[in-house]
Amino acid sequence: MKISQATALCLEYHKSNSRQNTIRGYEAILFKFCQQFADTNLEEITSHDVLSFLNHITENRKQHTKRTRFSHLSAFFNFIKNNIDHTFQNPCDTPALRELLGSRHEF
Repeated sequence: MKISQATALCLEYHKSNSRQNTIRGYEAILFKFCQQFADTNLEEITSHDVLSFLNHITENRKQHTKRTRFSHLSAFFNFIKNNIDHTFQNPCDTPALRELLGSRHEF
């Protein structure tokens, strides 16, 4: 499945089940992620891709913002794993990535 398809499914889910502020948060991060990776297959996204993307979009931002963006992206990949492809490996699910972003607790 392509990132563009997966982001559309995730946003449709949130539009039906989440509050407006939650939807806005996911739309912001997933729109930017889709701009960069729209035609990429989910399985091709690596932890390095996620880190590079997050570093780019959170440059000069506070640590809280970085953790929030990471949390949204990780939740997106967990949505894919839990609802679409149970064999999918979340690229955000690495201790090194969590450590770099200053987030030591599980999402």
